[in-house]
Amino acid sequence: MQVGQAALIELTITHELVRHRLPAVELLLDQALARRPSRLVLDLAACPAIDAAGIDLLLSTHRRLWGSEGRLALRRPTARVLRLLEIAHATKVLQIDAG
Repeated sequence: MQVGQAALIELTITHELVRHRLPAVELLLDQALARRPSRLVLDLAACPAIDAAGIDLLLSTHRRLWGSEGRLALRRPTARVLRLLEIAHATKVLQIDAG
């Protein structure tokens, strides 16, 4: 592990992952990814909704982490969010943790 590298970073998303809310989330994710975590966990238990832009952000974050040998996990997505991830086939790529 390099200096400044984090083994695990956990973030809680408490609002919608929708286009007009993403700039703040992107900034937070950029700061987390700058630490080069081996694992980034996004707790989505309090995230009420997601749109295509939010799904794209999650997939982009996954790709960025994968490229640096890190992994992204989504923890406890709400039923609504999980359903939209399934419809977009994002659950075939993203790791979903129930608990």
